[in-house]
Amino acid sequence: MDNARPTPLIEDIDGTRRKLESWISSNRGRDVRIEELSIPEATGMSNVTLLFDITWDEDGQQRSESLVARLQPAIERPVFPDYDLSLQYEVMDAVGRFSDIPVPELCGLETDKSLLGVQFYLMKRTDGRIPTDMPPYNMDGWMMHETSIEQRQHLWRTSVDTMARYHQLDYQEMGFGKLLVPGKTPLQQQLVYWENYLNWALEGAGHDIGQRALDWLQANQPKEESTVLCWGDARLGNIIFKPSLEGIAAVLDWEMAVLGNPVQDLAWFNYLDATFAEGLGMPRLEGLPTYEQTIAQWEQASGFSARDYAYYQIFAGMRFGLIMSRIMLATGQDSEVQNSFACQLLEKYLDRII
Repeated sequence: MDNARPTPLIEDIDGTRRKLESWISSNRGRDVRIEELSIPEATGMSNVTLLFDITWDEDGQQRSESLVARLQPAIERPVFPDYDLSLQYEVMDAVGRFSDIPVPELCGLETDKSLLGVQFYLMKRTDGRIPTDMPPYNMDGWMMHETSIEQRQHLWRTSVDTMARYHQLDYQEMGFGKLLVPGKTPLQQQLVYWENYLNWALEGAGHDIGQRALDWLQANQPKEESTVLCWGDARLGNIIFKPSLEGIAAVLDWEMAVLGNPVQDLAWFNYLDATFAEGLGMPRLEGLPTYEQTIAQWEQASGFSARDYAYYQIFAGMRFGLIMSRIMLATGQDSEVQNSFACQLLEKYLDRII
């Protein structure tokens, strides 16, 4: 698996440091200092994440705080056509206010692009451990080498329970009824988005497997679906576990949050794990519950039925396949655009169901 990343790096890291230093100082009403910025490389492929500490003097003492900045990407070939950081920020804020689901403590959103050239938001850094994307946790990393079978089971099951609790939230009460489009179901809205995404991501070249999946999804839409505010990118790699691994410290990355059937999060959670195991010809980590056990646990914890699970497996495969194809195109891996491991796995799942 190629580790090339489409995520933009900061060209003027020191200039960015000084601008952030000034912005935080202005917003806090006191001078703060930032010694250096760092960019994590183990997770994420669509935003710029900056890690840094701020220090300031208060009451004759030096104080400090660890922060994270998420920046809207500004590159020639981004992973997504647009990024609404304000929606991400709003979702995190609402989850924190309307539930006991842990999210990072937010510290400010800047939608004016004049400072850094892009939108950004800040949040306090949450201590803990995140399962790695690069390399995938089924292949290497701390989950493989530093956890017991019992700990892996606990991490997985705790994640599923947290996802189920999230699905019980009322999106209308949280203020996200505004995401509904009159005359279209949430699923129809999403299918329109992904049809447009295919054309944009492939820059007009088309995508045989992705289009085949979209055609099947259009023709087999479930009826009378439940609607919640879906996480959108529900997976282990978007969870910070407590350093002790006894629970979840924070749930991350709401950039793909959307109204839809909660089963789509469940299917994505399982499918992403399968992609980086079965899709790469690797075994899953020993001790992880089966996908069937995961479905049963989620149904019991959420109160929703997973009857549309097979449909949303294909939906998950279509989404991830197209995203990976965009990443391959953006990183110059032209031979893999329609032949990546993600596309091959989607084709395998399509052949099973059609």
